[in-house]
Amino acid sequence: MQNYINQLVADLEAVVQNPPNAAYIEAPPHLEEEPEIAELALVPYRTIEELTGIKQEAFPEIIQLVGGQWEAVNTAIFRVFEALKIDLVDTPNDIPPEWLYEVLTTNWQHPVQYLPSSGMDLELCTGDPMTCPYGEYCDCGEDWDAYELPEKFGLQLIERVIKEIEKDCVCYLNAETLEIESVLKSPKKQKQADLKHKNWKECYVFEPFNNNEQMEIMTRFSESNEDENLSEELLCVLESKEPFANFNALINTSNQCKIWCDYYRERLKDHIRQNIYQELQKNSKPLDNDCELPF
Repeated sequence: MQNYINQLVADLEAVVQNPPNAAYIEAPPHLEEEPEIAELALVPYRTIEELTGIKQEAFPEIIQLVGGQWEAVNTAIFRVFEALKIDLVDTPNDIPPEWLYEVLTTNWQHPVQYLPSSGMDLELCTGDPMTCPYGEYCDCGEDWDAYELPEKFGLQLIERVIKEIEKDCVCYLNAETLEIESVLKSPKKQKQADLKHKNWKECYVFEPFNNNEQMEIMTRFSESNEDENLSEELLCVLESKEPFANFNALINTSNQCKIWCDYYRERLKDHIRQNIYQELQKNSKPLDNDCELPF
């Protein structure tokens, strides 16, 4: 695979050294003195694949690569973008290189304009949390909200749920009254008759992260950590026989204990809000085919 990656990087570099010819444009008389505007108005859109002559299929699946390989391809792709005067302006700062590789290669057929005079700003964020290629790493603005919830499901309620989950409890929420009932995840004895949530009409259930979810969160934190030495140590202990205990021991003795706690708590908030959002979507009534649309 390394030989293939070397050849792919060389092919990308060949585009850098020999960028495509600029489209011939005969500017209309009223734009002869403003060639950049004429170029913007008249240059047709083409895919990155068409401009480079490199097929999207040439990029291996992410599971076929190792760390240094996808980073090398990322670097080569950005050199191609520079040669094509394309500026990818919405790349999240903390996106892991393997995720960035996936975004760049799966959008290889994205239509762009080759504008040698002025260049083009490229945005891949769709503004829709369900389709944005950056996923949870999207940082395109503070107003971008993955889960638009009714006001009653605000931060105060979410903090109440988190407080119960942190006790290793399963938390039940009455969606109508916002009453909360908690049950230990592994109770010795629990009388079913004592559980109020059994009689609630709309009951949302929130559970602590399972082991796989916790491992994914710890891995993402480790991979995106700005301290390269700590990042390597954390990733190393996650491959040990006791990853959870070793991870906690290492992070608690580092200078990033609070950063980790804040990061984990934010993931809990997202987890709860996602559950609420899914429940609301599940219970929403389908649109009546006979009703009049608002547009």
